[in-house]
Amino acid sequence: MKQFCLIIFSFCGSCLSAQTLPDFDQIKMEKTSDYKPAEPFVLQTSNYLLSIPFKKENKDRLNALRFISKWMNGTPDFSFSFTDMAEKIGKENYDLIGLYMAAMAKYTLENKAAAKDTKQVKLNAIILLINYCENKDNGIRMSKQLKKLSEARSKGELEKSM
Repeated sequence: MKQFCLIIFSFCGSCLSAQTLPDFDQIKMEKTSDYKPAEPFVLQTSNYLLSIPFKKENKDRLNALRFISKWMNGTPDFSFSFTDMAEKIGKENYDLIGLYMAAMAKYTLENKAAAKDTKQVKLNAIILLINYCENKDNGIRMSKQLKKLSEARSKGELEKSM
């Protein structure tokens, strides 16, 4: 019986994989042609950030945000603008702005056909951010501005509030 349980756990353990980050040092983003091949890693990194609890001093989180920011600033295929959203998220709340950037990258890469519509990208990125913040297990507090957007979403008025 012990051997049977050991075999089952070994088999199941090999099928499970923890959410991990790519090796950022191996992903070059130096010239324009480097950004397209980096997209799957950006999506993986965005999913990672939006699925783990928030820890301010987490080195992996900081490296992940740096990687996403570099890709967003350099990719020729997509255009990102989030300066106008900083006020709606919390002007000086860089933690929320970083998560918003991850949400923008995630939505854009998963919905390439809608990526040119900046309103759709912003709306869906805010929804992803609100969902993340509303999950108490993630341990991050919403700013007053983001709480207002969350309330507007509850009333079905999020798009109008933005």
